[in-house]
Formats: sequence, structure tokens, C-alpha cells
Amino acid sequence: MSTFDFKLNVSKAPCIKALVPFCLGIAIAYFLPIEQVVVHYGFIYLAGLLPILFIVRNRVKSFVLSAYLFLCFLMFAIQLTVNCLPTLDEELRDSEHVWVALIDESPLERDKIYRMTLKLIGRQEDKEFKELNQKVLVQGLLWKDSSLSVSFGLGDTLLIRGKITETTPARNPYAFDYSAYLKSQAVQYQIWFTAKSFRTIAGNKENYLPLLIENNRQLLNDRFHQYIPEQSYAALASAITIGYRAELSAELMQTFSKTGTIHILSVSGMHVAIVCAVITFLLSPLRFVRRTRLLSIWISLACIWLFAVCCGLGPAVLRATLMFSLYLLSLSLRRDLIGLNSLAGSALILLSINPLMLLDMGFQLSYLAVFGIMTIMPILQRMYYSYKFGISQTLDLFYMSIAAQVSTTSLALFYFHQFPTYFLLGNFIMAIPSSIIMIGGIILMLCPFDVVNELVGIILQKTLGYSYIALQQVEALPFSSIQGFYWSWQEMILMHIILLGLLIAFRFKEKRLLWVSVLSLFLFIAYEFRKEVVLKSYEGLRFYQLGREFAIAMIERPAVYVYSSADSLSQKNLQFSIHNDLTRFSTLEEVIFVKLPKDSNRVILKEGVEMIAICNKACTTDAAFVLLRNNIALTNANTQSVIILDGSNSWSFINEKTTELDALGRRYYILKENFAYVWDI
Repeated sequence: MSTFDFKLNVSKAPCIKALVPFCLGIAIAYFLPIEQVVVHYGFIYLAGLLPILFIVRNRVKSFVLSAYLFLCFLMFAIQLTVNCLPTLDEELRDSEHVWVALIDESPLERDKIYRMTLKLIGRQEDKEFKELNQKVLVQGLLWKDSSLSVSFGLGDTLLIRGKITETTPARNPYAFDYSAYLKSQAVQYQIWFTAKSFRTIAGNKENYLPLLIENNRQLLNDRFHQYIPEQSYAALASAITIGYRAELSAELMQTFSKTGTIHILSVSGMHVAIVCAVITFLLSPLRFVRRTRLLSIWISLACIWLFAVCCGLGPAVLRATLMFSLYLLSLSLRRDLIGLNSLAGSALILLSINPLMLLDMGFQLSYLAVFGIMTIMPILQRMYYSYKFGISQTLDLFYMSIAAQVSTTSLALFYFHQFPTYFLLGNFIMAIPSSIIMIGGIILMLCPFDVVNELVGIILQKTLGYSYIALQQVEALPFSSIQGFYWSWQEMILMHIILLGLLIAFRFKEKRLLWVSVLSLFLFIAYEFRKEVVLKSYEGLRFYQLGREFAIAMIERPAVYVYSSADSLSQKNLQFSIHNDLTRFSTLEEVIFVKLPKDSNRVILKEGVEMIAICNKACTTDAAFVLLRNNIALTNANTQSVIILDGSNSWSFINEKTTELDALGRRYYILKENFAYVWDI
């Protein structure tokens, strides 16, 4: 049986009591506009109540004290979150300034830009440096051109001339909201600049912690490439061992995602458990001597935290490392460790350090997976279990995969919009190879002997090769991945509430709660089925927001047509902007893509009638929808048509044209810097 037991006795788990209001406070501060003064006065009122509660403590009922503590944790979380999201005054964002900024995250090279996270320190004004009251994180977007020589990196201090603007939210239906992702990383602003508008004024700091961690990870990654001949497998071994995923191909990521094994590429509890097991085995002689037993525990603690640093201190590895640290400390203090309480306690510690970690997808999936293993797995074991060697290990792996999948499915569908049908088979295939890869990776990281490392590298390449081929076979199976799930956050939370109700009902044999939860589940499934039926007969148009490019989707289920100036449907701009929306109606393989030129006019017909006119030059048309581009003149006799002005037009032309259309009482839509135009038939 599992060493974890399912205990919902909250009186023995005080961390759970504190975690609920703490998470609620973070959500309030993140999603709602909260002023610092409100938080300040809230703390004053709570502090004023404390002496009164102390005086009348014997007369106050327990729920009053619980409510007071609830508010204290709520306000504390709000305060921490507000501090993590500093704002810039509007007067500083109204005009261009010369900013002093530190590169806080390694620059990433894209097709036309370098993208980096900058920490604003202050600004130069009249040759004087004016420091900001709070350091503000912004996204730096540097245009690439022929005059740019790459001479900047993590830890460098830059002098940048530019204007700070707010990050732009997603402007296409169901597109990835990069602005929301940046806010979860404490980035609310961005600055565009060119090679001529910045210069490096100070090199990187040798003692700058993020730089030290990044350099250390790069050195470890180089060792994998040195001893594993096949470079793609070296990148995969690096990802599995230390979570370095920068070099993984899109095809490889897709294979792991569709087989339900992508969690192996994120360093988490399994990885830390293997490291802890290896260290414990090496230090086992110390455990038999009374005086050195405590020393072995502290050495183990140091080793797993060193491993966490090598993995970049991501949310999942921090959660696992902190939980194992609590476990080791409980051994040193000879105290019992309650599973759920330690899980909530580790979450409280991490969120107190960085409350925005709650919005991190890896943090959420990691904690939900462990919660599922702690709570659902014992229930499955009570249904059937065998202590025979081999069978018990297989059942534990089987139950663990089911428990983790059940607890994370709703959140995974919300983020990834697909369900891996053969996740049990995929996890079974990778169970032993992932452990071999981890142990081999640790040897490559630590062993100084080339002969040993070369042998380990060959073993790892063979293991990775056979495992990857097996996963590809699973991916090729019919219905290996069910796609097209697009849940709102309300639907995702509702499903988690239903699952929690089922969990409590099974654990405590509450028949009424069981019937209510089952009924709620059926109603939820019926609602989702109705949504799918509606989509089956959907017809409509989408004029997507793609800046100076254009993409138009004509949806007539089951057929989906896309007309675009892009070279193909796989172009990166289209992947992030329109793929999610298209897969609601069809698989990408079945979408009919038509490339249209940028310098000539085209008309799209529907049943022999002009439906859409794309005007790149002066044109005359009676189409129902007219996409007006490049500041061109239009002669249009159909007064019922809708004029759409996209990002290829200048603002002066748009203002002039909209004034003209307003005077004529004509319908129009400004697509430039606005949300996509969606027309439902």
C-alpha cells in the first residue's frame, strides 16, 4: 500500500486552513484592481481588532477567531501580490524616455526580434539618473537589423530610449493570451526599441544569481551533448534530467504531449525522488551510526537543493524539493509528517516567496498531480490490491498514473485543449527508461572519467532511442489524442468542484453527496455535448487580427476554408493566432488553406455570389464584406456591405475613412489593434 493516507481531518492540517484564504487573496489582487491604500487600511483595522480579540478571547466563539485568521491570511496575500505587480505612473508612459534597465532573463532570438525580460531601475533625465521607487519588470522587444551586433546578455545593464506601453491582450478568439502569461511573470509593460536606440553601459555581474544558474545549466547541458552522439537525444536527456527544454524540437514535444508523458520533461517529484534515493543509498553507511545519522540527513538536504538549482528552480522542482526537505526534517526531528499538510505547507512557503507562482501552469499541474496521488490512489488501492512481487509495483504505477491524470485532466484540457487517450500505456512504457535516463544523467553530470561517461552516453542513447520509437508507435495509434476541448475557466473550476465532491463522497461514503456529484457530472457532460452539437452545424466568418498580414476563415461545417497572405497554415504567426480557433471546427489536416497575394485584389464567392472582397489596390465591388488594405480607394455600390480596415492601413487614412463612412451611415469595423471580426450566420 502507499505510504500516503487520505486524511481530510483539517484540524490536523492547519496549513490547508491557511492556504485557502491565501490563494483567494492572490486571485483577488491579480484579477481585480486593488489600491495600495485599501490594503494599508485593511491591515490597520485587522491590527486594531487583535487587542480586542485577545481581551475577550474566552467569550469569542471559535468561528469568529477562524474568520479573523481567514481575513489576516487574505490581506497578507493581497499585500504580497500587489507588491509583486508594481505599476508605472501614466506620466512616465505618456512620452519617450531614456531608461536604465537590467536584462533579467536571457534574450530569445525570434524571426525578426530579440525578446527579453528587463528590470527597469530608473531613467536618465537632463544627464541625471532618477531611480524608480519600485523596480518594474517589462518585456524588451528589440528589432533585428543589419546594424545590430549581439553584444548583450543576462545581467547586462542597458540604456534604452523608448516608450513604455501596456502589453496587448490576445486579439483572436481562443488564441494564446501572451499578455496574461506575462502578467503571471510580473510583467505588465513592454518597450520596443532598435539597434540605434540602446547601448550597453555595464557588463554582466559575475555574482548575479540568475546568470550563475543559467551558466551552470548550460555547462551541464554541454556535457550531455559531449557524451551522447545523437544531438536530438542529448537534448532529450538534458530535458529529462535537468529540465533544459530549449533545444527540444516541436515534433518531439508533440509526441510526448499526445502520449500523456510530457510531465517527464518537467523536473518534478519523480526526479527529486530518484536523486534523493541515490543520495540515501550512497550515505546509507552513515545512517547506522547514531552520531552521523543527522549528518546524512543534512547532506541529503544540501544535495537535493543543489539539484534544484541545476534544474533552474522551476515551480515543479521547488515543490518537490521543498516537500522532500520537510520529509527529511521530520526524520531529523522524529515527527510524523501528514501528507496533505506538508503539501499545503510547501505551497504556502513558495507562494509567500512569490505569490504569482499560483498562476504558473507548472505549479498548478504539479500540486494537483500530487494531491490526486495522495487522495485518489489510496481509494483505488482499497478496491483491489496484491502484495505479490511485480504485481504490486505494476498496480502502484497503474494507480498513480490514473490518480494524477484524473486530478489534472480538467486543468490540462483548459491549457492544452487535448486529451491523451493512451496515457496509461505511455507512462507504462516510460516508467523504467525514465529512471535509467535520470540515473545515467546524474552520472554524466558528476563523473570525471571520460571512459565511464562515454559508456553511459551510449547506454542513454540506446534507451532514449527505443523509448522514443515506442512512444511514436503509441502516437500513431487511432484516436491517440482527442482534440478540440475549449473550456472556460468557469467550466474548469466547476469540473474540479464536481471531482472533489466525488472524492469526498467515496472517501466518507456519503450517498447524498455522491448522487449530487454524479448528477452534476451528467449535467456538465450534457452541457458540453450540447456545445459540440451546436458547433457541428456552425457557419460563420472570421477576419483575424494579424497586423499587416491577413487571414480569413470561412466556416461551413464540416468544411473550413482559410484565405491568407501567409505562406502556409504552419506559419508561426498563424499557429499562435488562429490554430486554436480552427481546431474547434476541424482538424488542421482537413482545413483547406488558400494562399492569396498581397498586391492584387481577390473576390471570394459563396454559391456564386460575391461574399468577400480583398482590396489591395483600388477596387469596385458589391461583396457583403470588404477587407480594405494599404490605404486604397474603394467604390462600393452595396450600402449593406461591411467595410473592414486592417493593420496595413495608416491611422490617418482610417480616421479619414471612418469619418466618411459615418457620414454615409455605413457599417465598418476597425481591425487594426482591435479584436478579430467574428460574424455568425
